[in-house]
Amino acid sequence: MLLAGAGAAVHTDGFTAAGLAAHRALVAAGTKSADVVLVFAGSRHDDDEYAGVLNGVQRTIPAARMIGCSATGVLTSGEELENGSAVAVMALTGEGGMPAALVARGLRDDARSAGARLGRDALELLGGDARGAALAVLLDPGDLDAADFILGVTDSAPDLLLTGAGASGGPRGSRVFFDGGAHTDAGVALLIPPSLHPSFGMTQGCQGLTDPMTITAADGNLILEIDGRPPHEILQQTLSDPRNRALGPMLSSHLLAGIGDLASGGRSDYFVRPFAVTDADSRALAVAEPVRAGQTIRFTLRDAIGAREDMKAMLDEQAEARGDSAPRFGIYFNCAGRGSALYGQPGLDPELIRRRFGPIPVIGIESSFEIAPACGRTRIHMFTGVLLLAG
Repeated sequence: MLLAGAGAAVHTDGFTAAGLAAHRALVAAGTKSADVVLVFAGSRHDDDEYAGVLNGVQRTIPAARMIGCSATGVLTSGEELENGSAVAVMALTGEGGMPAALVARGLRDDARSAGARLGRDALELLGGDARGAALAVLLDPGDLDAADFILGVTDSAPDLLLTGAGASGGPRGSRVFFDGGAHTDAGVALLIPPSLHPSFGMTQGCQGLTDPMTITAADGNLILEIDGRPPHEILQQTLSDPRNRALGPMLSSHLLAGIGDLASGGRSDYFVRPFAVTDADSRALAVAEPVRAGQTIRFTLRDAIGAREDMKAMLDEQAEARGDSAPRFGIYFNCAGRGSALYGQPGLDPELIRRRFGPIPVIGIESSFEIAPACGRTRIHMFTGVLLLAG
């Protein structure tokens, strides 16, 4: 049987914080040892390249395979610690069908090839059949073409359920943890076999101000027509809508594009991208993503009330999809733009998870980006929360 436990602690000394968090994780799991340990460390512990944190976990759980990453904030099922001195640890142990830890190195030179190698490694551990298995990846985002890396994984292991996030960090950048050290230009992953029934859902922090509209002409990242009309006319119509006037005169600077597909019909089956400045055509709209005619666009805005309702809907969908397969643990990838930056206070998303699934062990990070399916393939997201459940 799989045993899982999560713990967190806050202390300016990384060794102390990590030791406390690891001890609490073992107590919560009801075990004295673990096979795999996830470690998320606040960025204020980077003064010694997270050596104190990693030593503290290793001293407490010496035989475990340890992976993780840096983060500006961490969370468990009980709290969201937007504090760079916090450390969160999850301990996993059991017999048969255990999650496995994987490492990917050298991502920047050829991200797609690095992703393909990771996908092949996962496929080998699964005996060549990835159906029903999930891979949760944690990546150093520095100078990385994350979308290409994800394409590489899906090239070599198309049946894997793929999720994860980009690490976050302080002025020195982000780090991922493996082999007892903190590394750049690398990624780690937790492979969850089909026997643990992994499932995940995504919730959007940016809600639509408009219904989806069809992009009818585009060139690269330029949107030239929306529903057969000049985009600036559609934008002006949105800004002048009486329902949006209460949002203030700075509304246009806070708008983001929600890109979807005509075949997309899910609750939040779109991905958010910022608008970009263009000198090519003042009548066009530029977005930070190549677009094509036939896709859809909606103008979106970060919305705390809408985000909370969307989170509830995602959790309901997860519960319905799992049926009688109650989860034993969860990992939550929560955009750094959520938490108190979105809701005005931390801890609301973990509270909703706890209300829906009870006191299961959950660990998570404030991430620089998130990874989840949208519009038919796995994509990089922003302002989202992605919950992976297993067990």
